Amino acid sequence: MRGFLTELRRRRVFRTAGIYIVGAWLLLQVADVLFPGWGLPDAAVNALFFAAVIGFPVALVFGWFYDVTTHGIVRTPSADEEGGDAPLPLQRRDYLILASLGIVAAVIAFDATREIVETPRVDESAAGPAERPDLAAKLPNSIAVLPFANISNDPDNEVFCDGVSEEILNKLGAFSDLNVIGRTSSFAFKGSDYRIPKISALLGAEYLLQGSVRKQGDRLRISAQLVDSTGAQRWSNTFDRNLEDIFAIQVEIADVVASTVVPQITAPQPSYQPKLDAYQHFLVGRELLRKRKDMRGEARRQLQKAIELDPAYAEAYAELAATYAIGIVTPEDAEKAEAAIQTALTLQPGMPRALAAQGLLLQELGDPAASETVLREVLEKDPNMVDALNWIGNALAMQCKPEEDMTRLERAARLDPLNGAIAVNIAGRFSRRGDYERAEHELLRLLEMPDPGLYPYIELRELYSDTGRLVDLNLIEKRRALEAGHHHSGLVLDYSLLGLWEQAMYWARRSEADSSHFWAPFITSYAYYLQGRFEDSLAEIDRVLAADGKTPAEMPGSFRLVYGDTQALAGDHAGAIRTLETVIDTAGPVCYQQLASWQTGALHALVWAYMEEGAPEKGRSLLQSFDRELQDLRRRGLLHRSEDLFFFAQNSLLLGQQDLALERLEQAIAAGWRNYYVHLADPRWAALRDDPRHQALMARVKADLDRQRVEVEKIDAEEDFIARLDLAQAAARQSGEE
Repeated sequence: MRGFLTELRRRRVFRTAGIYIVGAWLLLQVADVLFPGWGLPDAAVNALFFAAVIGFPVALVFGWFYDVTTHGIVRTPSADEEGGDAPLPLQRRDYLILASLGIVAAVIAFDATREIVETPRVDESAAGPAERPDLAAKLPNSIAVLPFANISNDPDNEVFCDGVSEEILNKLGAFSDLNVIGRTSSFAFKGSDYRIPKISALLGAEYLLQGSVRKQGDRLRISAQLVDSTGAQRWSNTFDRNLEDIFAIQVEIADVVASTVVPQITAPQPSYQPKLDAYQHFLVGRELLRKRKDMRGEARRQLQKAIELDPAYAEAYAELAATYAIGIVTPEDAEKAEAAIQTALTLQPGMPRALAAQGLLLQELGDPAASETVLREVLEKDPNMVDALNWIGNALAMQCKPEEDMTRLERAARLDPLNGAIAVNIAGRFSRRGDYERAEHELLRLLEMPDPGLYPYIELRELYSDTGRLVDLNLIEKRRALEAGHHHSGLVLDYSLLGLWEQAMYWARRSEADSSHFWAPFITSYAYYLQGRFEDSLAEIDRVLAADGKTPAEMPGSFRLVYGDTQALAGDHAGAIRTLETVIDTAGPVCYQQLASWQTGALHALVWAYMEEGAPEKGRSLLQSFDRELQDLRRRGLLHRSEDLFFFAQNSLLLGQQDLALERLEQAIAAGWRNYYVHLADPRWAALRDDPRHQALMARVKADLDRQRVEVEKIDAEEDFIARLDLAQAAARQSGEE
């Protein structure tokens, strides 16, 4: 074909264009890697990019007139000089071809320098999680720190980038005049495509800080941008420094942002700057703790490594203490937690994070009053610490201070509206008040978040089991098994309540094999208990303890409550008294507002043991004051849960008020109580088994259980859930290995 295209080919312009595009792309890649290490700013990469774009048409003109040969650069002869036809005039298609080449070059170069645009644009139309109408109004002087983007070539720098964001968040939190949105909620939008106005509305924040981090060897580039709720920029800057300057950069960003939000704000005292290598281990350990992932293993190892590298690193000691204080606390855990707390406070007196860990530890050890005192001190120093607000709410609830409890929780929810632990606590308070619909809505909202964790599942289990919705319990526990972990005690509970013993025992054994949770070895004992096989349950606990070389006294207080309850029902009343007197304070009043079922069950077990051992006076006064409190809660509209009402009935039974016990039992059944098989085997209710009123009530419960059992068996027959779970776990193991 003759024409301009033929002439372009003859003069090798296409080859010149291709060589130029590839060469420019390679040059930009090399520059992007080397320029930060040479201390050159982003502008240098930008300048190189624009030079490449401008040079492209120059290269095309050069390729038209000249050719590069083995003899050097020579002028390309015209078609006439070569004896051919003269080139045809330019046509429209020829211009299109040339323009297309230019577009291709620009796209490739722009892709190579995409990191210049450090804050990605997002789709405003994207649907977000359900908003909280009660949290719609924005907090004054409020700011959320979004996770900074990792624009390094190494994906392993992700934890470092998250750590930079969190450190800035923590430093902003030290400004008493700011309301800083909690990390859990801010980080919920990591990798999302929500625009700033949408995020601002969901978090209730007036300002948002976003940015990016590029870590290359010993060089560090941090870009930060402060925007208001409309997306308008209020401040931005880029910091090109050495890696060792990370702490100074974080302080500088926090100070500038704080003074932008609240002019003339008072800056807090400067914090300790740890050694850089210790800091990087600290970030990994803290992240594992935040995710509740292997916090007793790898999280502790990383934090201990940080301490090894920097023995004066108080914050590392505080986080290490938290790994021992959160969850099931053994006496050994308590000692290690306290030692780490005291070291942190010696290195940095009054450190809020260390005091918060101390407040949590006191709460786990059963001293809510002391916990409250410590946590109040924490909140005076750091009013934005969401964990402290959540924990003091629990401490207040344990002391029957529900009004202040909700105030603290609502404050925590405003600061961290997407925090699962807080939302679960609030949902639990709704359940206490009989507002199951709102509680369920709150929990299901959390399950729609990218990483809901276990908290919503745990509370939904309580809600569904307490309201007698055993089909829903079965479905939600199967979803939990697929999405959130391998602790199958919820399925053990569901199948046991339905009387499906074979399935219950299967999930008990599987839970022991799949889960590393503290309770996993005891789940078979739990299954026996739910079947009313109390002696088998006790024997199983003793077997596990003996295999581990432990005694009940070496176990956490929560374990001893369960153990003592089982002892009493199995007929070992003297043993139950010895066990339970170590964890139940019989001297003062008992607050029911925050008691878990196993705590109340243990209290009743102790009273029953006293009666069987010929010392009823030891438990009667305690039981009478407890009953008065339950009646008061009932009058105030705070006693609605079916399990609460059942214990209300059992209280009457132990006080010898059988008619009142049956009346209250009927109320519990109407609310959803379905613990049929344990009840039939419970020796405390033996005197009423032949009572026609009791038999009629049990017939109602049994009929409903039969109906739901048929439905669950139908679901099991229609889907092979065990096969689905096997595949999901195999995929998870393979992913972990990779």
